[in-house]
Amino acid sequence: MERKNNKTSKASSKRKNNEIFNPVSQWNIIITLTASDTDSSNTITIPKELVEAKIFPLWGSKRCKGLLKPDSFEMVHLYEHHSKVTTGVAMKKDEHGNFKLYGLPSVLGGRPFKTGDVIGFWWDKYWGRLNFELLVIA
Repeated sequence: MERKNNKTSKASSKRKNNEIFNPVSQWNIIITLTASDTDSSNTITIPKELVEAKIFPLWGSKRCKGLLKPDSFEMVHLYEHHSKVTTGVAMKKDEHGNFKLYGLPSVLGGRPFKTGDVIGFWWDKYWGRLNFELLVIA
């Protein structure tokens, strides 16, 4: 009689590993990339309303308050489904109140995104990271 490794079985049954984009989730953040997202700025802008509605409720209040302070930022683990790579990026509030993710070249791995591409973000509570996936190619 063969014994199963209970440690592996329990771990895999407790979570969904690298859950794919769920198009009907209320927590999705859908962004159509603008020229400022795809130029040499190395950032993607996420509107304030989307961050406050779809990420802040899943973060602790201390982390949210810290990000709202002037000149502060939060390090966010960003998981890109195509490459299956997680990279740390900085999230910072800009002068218009929106939030920018800094450090995208390291996440994109040389894949060029274009103005008009649509990407989806969603917070992964299990891993404590922001997942994203290219949804529509312009």
